[in-house]
Amino acid sequence: MNDVVVIGAGLAGLTAAWQIAARVKKVSVVAKGWGATHWHAGCIDVLGYYPLESQEPVASPAEAVARLIGEEPHHPYALIGLDRLAAAIRAFQALCQAAGYPLHGSLEQNWLLPSAVGTFRPTCLAPETMVAGDLRQDTPMLLVGFKQLGDFYPQVAADNLAHQGIPARHAVLDLPSLGQYRFITPVIVAGLMEQTAFQAEVVEALRPHLGPAARVGFPAVLGLRRALWVKQELETALGRPVFEIPGLPPSVPGIRLHHILQQAIQANGGRVYDGMQVIGQEQAGGRVAAVYSETAARPRTHRAGQFVLATGGILGGGIATNHEGEVREVVFDLPVAAPAGRQAWFKPQFLDREGHPIYRAGLVVDKALQPLNGDRRPAYSNLFAAGTTLAHCEVIRERSLEGVALATGYCVGVVV
Repeated sequence: MNDVVVIGAGLAGLTAAWQIAARVKKVSVVAKGWGATHWHAGCIDVLGYYPLESQEPVASPAEAVARLIGEEPHHPYALIGLDRLAAAIRAFQALCQAAGYPLHGSLEQNWLLPSAVGTFRPTCLAPETMVAGDLRQDTPMLLVGFKQLGDFYPQVAADNLAHQGIPARHAVLDLPSLGQYRFITPVIVAGLMEQTAFQAEVVEALRPHLGPAARVGFPAVLGLRRALWVKQELETALGRPVFEIPGLPPSVPGIRLHHILQQAIQANGGRVYDGMQVIGQEQAGGRVAAVYSETAARPRTHRAGQFVLATGGILGGGIATNHEGEVREVVFDLPVAAPAGRQAWFKPQFLDREGHPIYRAGLVVDKALQPLNGDRRPAYSNLFAAGTTLAHCEVIRERSLEGVALATGYCVGVVV
């Protein structure tokens, strides 16, 4: 029997399992599929905008989080505190450094990196493959796309950056190697980037376009497992710093972080299963005794001493709604804090500056991150929750998705 079963394989679930496995506990991760790592930017956004109505990005996450904690006592950051958030950041940086994929930055200052459409994107931790794109510097850049890769439009990003005072041009490469494929994804290009011959083809095609560019930006395809080496090889050949810009899913930088966490779990004896959607649970004496996952033949039983729920919120599928206005947590049917009635879920405007109230829906937990029932006591004595399934945060507008997931997953992982 497992010591702990983690339900969900996003950043929160994998972080919790990594910490549990590191403490030499038997842990299994059970999930219907991979989580937000495969579609987020591969950075750690701790807090990008606060207060939410502010048009200016947060300069210092530490200062902004401290203010948030004082003003929003039910926010996940308020429940765990700034010190535990900092501990989670340090631990994750150490893990990535040991894996040969360093994440740079700190809680003291956000990076300002370019997005795929040429906006300024605040983030706390960024991989080494991205930091040369920091927009706090205004050195000229060349943004590179590939004709066969329709997921990245360098001319859009370059034009928007130029309008905001960043000298930026673009080039679109038409490579014979890519012309052999009927369909191209970032993952395919990332695999090719780890081949010396393809790198040489890219460099040869790119040289006539370099001009005065002091740095060169690519879509986020600089290798799946050898990204730092690919970056260094391109920089040597081009004589300029190189950086990545995240684009549409699947996210190659996010997959890199997923691989690092999965390998850390497995190296310590843990197991990670996908394609196993949890469809039921068994309880006894105020405790969760087991959960059941769907298989082709019959439900599979997963027993453990403790359980971690990290299935995500509305966007992750851990919380579901229906046409009758019900909002429910999908595994344990736990109480969900949500606006009453469908009319209160959304604002009239699709892109309303105040966001939509339904996206703050989630589980109410105590400071131990245990989900509470209606009378403010833990629903189950051995159940914990982490990540965007928690209430009282709006991670997309706050630009705090990865920070909330990493920090709460870490905090659960070190105590269960």
